[in-house]
Amino acid sequence: MTVNVVLRLGAALFFGVFLVYVLKLVSKGKLLLKYALLWMFLCAAALICDVWPGIIYAISGAVGFISPSNFVLLGAVVVLLAISLSLSVAVSRHVLAVKNLTQRVAILEKELESKAGDSDPLR
Repeated sequence: MTVNVVLRLGAALFFGVFLVYVLKLVSKGKLLLKYALLWMFLCAAALICDVWPGIIYAISGAVGFISPSNFVLLGAVVVLLAISLSLSVAVSRHVLAVKNLTQRVAILEKELESKAGDSDPLR
């Protein structure tokens, strides 16, 4: 077997195992489906490009890249930036939700203290 075939089989094995791992995380409830869909799509795309590498050559040539590896690197950087941005949005949304919930709990505690103080007969 040539090195190219061994690398392709290794990549296929890696992405297949990673896909199974993502599905297991979803089934255990540790990863939400909306986040898992992105990882499943990326694994499927990587497997497709691994089985038919001509796709990468055709797209990179059509776009104007001299080397397909440059195209893959640029694609990986863009995907990682998109994932980072989407996770930053999710974290920001959760930080705001925690802040709002903390404020609501403080208001409710203050109301409970004031009602407990009103019903105290010793005052």
